[in-house]
Amino acid sequence: VFATRRRRAATFGGALGLGVELGVRVLHHCFPRGSLLLRRLRHGFPGFLYRTRRPHRLLPPRLRYAFLKANVDKMELVQLGLTLFDAFGDLPDIGTGGRVGFVWEFNFREFDVRRDPHAPDSVDLLRSSGIDFDRLPLYGIDSGQFAAHLYRSGLVAHCRFCRPHSTRWIAFHSCYDFAYLIKVLGFGGPLPDTLEEFLGLVNLLFGETVDLKHMMRGCKGLSGGLEKAASTLGVPRQAGKSHQAGSDSLVTCQVYLKMKQRFFDDQDAKVACHRGIIYGLQAC
Repeated sequence: VFATRRRRAATFGGALGLGVELGVRVLHHCFPRGSLLLRRLRHGFPGFLYRTRRPHRLLPPRLRYAFLKANVDKMELVQLGLTLFDAFGDLPDIGTGGRVGFVWEFNFREFDVRRDPHAPDSVDLLRSSGIDFDRLPLYGIDSGQFAAHLYRSGLVAHCRFCRPHSTRWIAFHSCYDFAYLIKVLGFGGPLPDTLEEFLGLVNLLFGETVDLKHMMRGCKGLSGGLEKAASTLGVPRQAGKSHQAGSDSLVTCQVYLKMKQRFFDDQDAKVACHRGIIYGLQAC
């Protein structure tokens, strides 16, 4: 089952230029195969059960991770958005001849708002963004099947001797992004006990990662969250709504490309110093 939302797209680089239609495809039952160069991650989850009294940035990394682990171990992932794009910024057109670019948004069945712990304000926010929590347990996809497909796709490594295909995972303030995806890839098991083990698992599974929140440190005039960064850079939301995982994933993809072009001369080598650092765990 899938739905496609299409809007007129502004210039996006590569094949997705002015006047090209852009589709957001919401799938409940399958996972795409194939390999492109870059992946952009975005998730939706039912809030925070455990919060700190002190500002997060003042906590030592081990305590930041302890709060992250406590939250992720207790709750389930609701939505995951994936934007696949190559070095030119092109999205998969799935046989449409470049007329439509596709972004994937997966809705999972494990979270049940009637029984599972959650933060009511976060659930209300997700509901206002269009998530139907009554339908998820019935029509959402099984996270274990999704994990198996993701391993088979080659987007993540399945053992220490394997590496993901030539892939760079892009995220914005990514600690919870990677934490929930690691939980899914671990078939619902708890996160590692220590921060060091967690970071090792991120490196093993995903290879090269870039957190845009850390990358913003090299971008004069950029601050705040994803929406503010997109507004500052003049990046419009071309499909979907804010807080929808697929739509947010696409915006992050576009923000990355714009940041790289404007502040790093569109050169991968100049982005290298920001790779492999997860904002919120290793840097704040």
